[in-house]
Amino acid sequence: MSTTMRLVCAMLALFALTACGGAVISDLETDKVIVQVEWPTDETEILAAARRGCAMHGRVPKPISYRKVRDFVEEHLYACIEE
Repeated sequence: MSTTMRLVCAMLALFALTACGGAVISDLETDKVIVQVEWPTDETEILAAARRGCAMHGRVPKPISYRKVRDFVEEHLYACIEE
C-alpha cells in the first residue's frame, strides 16, 4: 500500500472516530449508570444520558465521580437513587 493511501486511510479512520461523539451509556445497572463521553461534551448532554439510564429503573441520577479513560475520553459514574 502506498504512503498516500495509508495517509488517506488514517485520516478516514480519525474522521470516523471523531464523528461518533456525544454521551453514550457504557454500563447500566439498577443502582448505577456509567456515561462515556468524548471531550469536550456539554454537561447537560452527559446528565441527560444518565437520566435516560436511571429512568429505566424508575430512578434519578446523582453524580459520583468521573475519570479519564484515554485522551479525550471520560467516564462519568452516577448513582441511580429512588426519587
